[in-house]
Amino acid sequence: MPEKEITIGGRGYRVAFDDGQEAALDTAAGYLDGQARTLLAAVGQIPESRMLLMSGLMLADQMLEHAKEMKALEEKIRATELRAERAEAEAAKITPAAAAPSEPEPQSALFDEEGERSARELLEQMVLELEALADDLEAVD
Repeated sequence: MPEKEITIGGRGYRVAFDDGQEAALDTAAGYLDGQARTLLAAVGQIPESRMLLMSGLMLADQMLEHAKEMKALEEKIRATELRAERAEAEAAKITPAAAAPSEPEPQSALFDEEGERSARELLEQMVLELEALADDLEAVD
């Protein structure tokens, strides 16, 4: 098993690692060293065991915070997926299907309240625009 010298908080340690894991060891040692240096800058020289314990606890705290953030993001993604599924289902209700039945469905079945209100507002606006256009045409004649 290969060995390597790593530095944590200004102190050297010889550690063994599995083949192919040197990059992961360097990354992990870099994180731990960063925490140890932050700790040493804040409190000054402390015993090695305390430095390693506190640095490890700081990293564990960061990991737990990241885990919470990840869980919140996963919940947000799931909620967004559910909203998208509902929106697709609503869109399917108002979009004519390729194999639509020969009898049209009643208006209330095609739109929910919000969709019906939006359609009504759009129609009202179109009527106003048509009336204004008609008035303009009459004024020209």
